[in-house]
Amino acid sequence: AGKYATSVPNVFTAGDMHRGQSLVVWAIREGRDCAREVDEALMGYTML
Repeated sequence: AGKYATSVPNVFTAGDMHRGQSLVVWAIREGRDCAREVDEALMGYTML
């Protein structure tokens, strides 16, 4: 499991859901990082 994975298989969180209310720039960054993690989890690799 990676940084954004939850205890539920194939469920990930990012942004406010992951760290609580914060700056939008953090949510954008985490969204991008989480997308890479989801891509890897589903495809086995990522090109993001």
